[in-house]
Amino acid sequence: MNKTYYAVNNWLIDLPSGSIVSLISGERKRLGEYQLKLLDVLATNAGKILTREELTTLVWERRVIGNNSLPNAIHALRTALEDDGKTQKIIKTIPKKGYLLEHAWCRSVEQESDEIDKAVRPAAPVTDEEPEDETLPAELAPTGQPDPEPESDSDAQREEIPSPPLKAGGRFHQRLAAFLALIVLVLGSAAAGWHYANSKGARLIATEQEAGVYSNIRIYEISEASRLAMNKEDFYSKIKDTLYVINQQIKSQSVTMTVYYQSVDQTLNYTFALQSRCDSKQLVMAIYHWRIDPTQLNNLLLRETRRKINEMDVCS
Repeated sequence: MNKTYYAVNNWLIDLPSGSIVSLISGERKRLGEYQLKLLDVLATNAGKILTREELTTLVWERRVIGNNSLPNAIHALRTALEDDGKTQKIIKTIPKKGYLLEHAWCRSVEQESDEIDKAVRPAAPVTDEEPEDETLPAELAPTGQPDPEPESDSDAQREEIPSPPLKAGGRFHQRLAAFLALIVLVLGSAAAGWHYANSKGARLIATEQEAGVYSNIRIYEISEASRLAMNKEDFYSKIKDTLYVINQQIKSQSVTMTVYYQSVDQTLNYTFALQSRCDSKQLVMAIYHWRIDPTQLNNLLLRETRRKINEMDVCS
């Protein structure tokens, strides 16, 4: 029985087998489940710009994912399709909009499903594909240079802020003041792109939550002064056990942690900053569909926090 398949740059998308098949040589390359689904969505909408939010919804279906999952999947597809992150002849990054698969490289093919299986050579995995764990951006990062994100006003919350070099024995209060000023600056810039581009002059306030509950953690909700803050139970109740575990660890290492969070529609903007006597680390995250699965949300926050703790210099 003939079936219709999409082919991109002469690579046939074979969803049932989880791979793409060369129409020229018969070679097969296996892809991750979500990488292959992303390619199918792009091919189905060839010639159309799809936003990051549209792709996240269509491919991951409201699953909680890290903010690097989509660009890393795009990078893996470009490698598999013999595309390039600089020339972008097949999959293009459209600044401030999203991604587009060029229609000229895509076509539909009618094939017998049995013929595809017989024509296939032994599987050849994509060399830079990483294990499929969509909730942890750090584990998804490819070994090569990642492709650039679509340029947008919200890029600030998707990037990790590099820590300034600190010398042991320096003045702690001076470093802390500069560090907090940096956090306030980043949050102000990111918030402008998140939700308030059309609300000129909107004043943001940081309200401390659960003061005194954790010895080494302070938590602040960022909200617009003219609006009610998010229901505490909507966020804090989901992560309080994880914060307790983190507090126990950083207390034993003489590290303090400051958390800033803001919920905008289906996105959680989450920033944490770690400070010890001789080093500091910060991470800014945008977590999509964060309300769907509390377990994945907690796993993501715990692993990313521990990753940054392990990167900190040990004070002598």
